[in-house]
Amino acid sequence: MRTLIIGDGDGIGLALSKRLLGDGGEVIGVSRRPLDPLGNRHRQHILDVLDPQFPELIAKIVAEAGPIDTLVYCAGIGEPFETSGVDRDGDIIRVNFAALADAVRAVLPAMRERGAGWIIGVSSIGDRAMPAAPAYGASKAGMTAYLLGLRRPLSQWGIRVSVVRFGFVDTKMAKAKVRPMMITSERAAEVIIEVIKHGPAIKTYPLAMEALVSIVTALTSWRMRR
Repeated sequence: MRTLIIGDGDGIGLALSKRLLGDGGEVIGVSRRPLDPLGNRHRQHILDVLDPQFPELIAKIVAEAGPIDTLVYCAGIGEPFETSGVDRDGDIIRVNFAALADAVRAVLPAMRERGAGWIIGVSSIGDRAMPAAPAYGASKAGMTAYLLGLRRPLSQWGIRVSVVRFGFVDTKMAKAKVRPMMITSERAAEVIIEVIKHGPAIKTYPLAMEALVSIVTALTSWRMRR
């Protein structure tokens, strides 16, 4: 299986690359920082999704790589509102959501021609209105809605689409002061592998974290209305 992973320089993407390579797969990695090759079945490309030429460059990488069986979009950034206000909101939305559409456009023609393929996005249980991080919540909500919306129309060509919603994962993205039920990057990679094997439209992990976030969100909304 040949997998294109956007954002495999560290965190979940790197853990997933190692897992797939360990299982005998081939990985085309895209990251903004250099990463030592993980073996002869790992091809690494240095490319920032914020590069204005990202749409053309990712299409070129895909064309040179050959047919992509699975696209996994792991790229993500986020800043609390108290840290940067709205200064980085455009970048956050671009990295977490908009560039995903460019990656989908790059892999879709060959997937349609073969009548097979996987598109998976790493979203968040925080894919909702979040006063503490508005752009992050909005961008993840956009990713979740976009992928779930694509699932049905792409299924007519044999292409499957899934979104994985994580809580706190032990990566540089986990910036909150309190991080309940945090999991490792390796466990997150295992969850994505399970999605590839079993194909649910949406996978939320851990489910208990979803319940906790829903309660906190409801309380925050109630306080804002007072």
